[in-house]
Amino acid sequence: MKRLAFGLFLVLGNPGFVSAAEAPAAGTGETADDNATPAEPSASETPEAKTDELPDLSDEVQEAAAQKGEAAAAEANASRRSWDDIVVVPRRSFLKGKRVELAPFSAISINDTLIRHYSFGGDLTFYLTDVFSVGLEGQYFIKERSERESLIGEQFNRAPTLNKFKYSTSLVFGYVPGYGKFGLFNKYIVHWDLTLNAGIGVIWTETITIHPNVDNKYPPFSNLDIMPHLGISTRMFVANWLALSIGIRDYIFDDKFESLNRPAGQSAADAKKNGQFALTENIMVFGSIGFYLPPSFQYKTPR
Repeated sequence: MKRLAFGLFLVLGNPGFVSAAEAPAAGTGETADDNATPAEPSASETPEAKTDELPDLSDEVQEAAAQKGEAAAAEANASRRSWDDIVVVPRRSFLKGKRVELAPFSAISINDTLIRHYSFGGDLTFYLTDVFSVGLEGQYFIKERSERESLIGEQFNRAPTLNKFKYSTSLVFGYVPGYGKFGLFNKYIVHWDLTLNAGIGVIWTETITIHPNVDNKYPPFSNLDIMPHLGISTRMFVANWLALSIGIRDYIFDDKFESLNRPAGQSAADAKKNGQFALTENIMVFGSIGFYLPPSFQYKTPR
């Protein structure tokens, strides 16, 4: 018993003895315990893994994390770009400030049942701002007697006193109180505005003699009248340089007509001196095409 305890003490207390026992025997190339069964590790002991045998996953993890971050950033940017195009209150698609509009037009009178006038002319407008403008208007008139005018003479044995319009020109001031847009065919968005016009100018008229002017016995005479006017129109913008307009204008002036008691052979100057004044109202509906110069515009402030 004492010998066994002494042997265990030597084994446990002298590690070199164990190493010598495990070293290969001289000349044999075998360990001392070559035939012994290798000891199995206990359950409480876990074999240490060799770090050089495990794969290095740090690069792959970092690459996957980077790819995931890039995908998230791309998705966020795409979402942000899609929302950039959606504006609750979009700004106007057309600017008129500091631009010139040249608008040829044609018009027709609608209030006189005895004589009708067609006119051809144009507006030259300079826009001080998007809502205020000043311009010039010019018209050339073509008369057309209505069927009712001839029927009056036949039914009542009377000849109505009429004047025909020849030319007119005026200074026009404009103000835009409203602006909007509407959808067309569920595909296009058309922008428009509402314009109020006021102006003053002159008009040349000429009398239509009551009696047949045989041998120039009833020569007509001309008038030059001051003509204020009011109007309203709407404008639809087709392109950066093109707009379509439709509107109505009321021209008011005090015109002079031939006297009913004009004697034959009276000169035009005497007939005009003895003529009769009457307040005349000429309401015309017109349509125009506006061309803008310069043909393009640019916003000075970001959206």
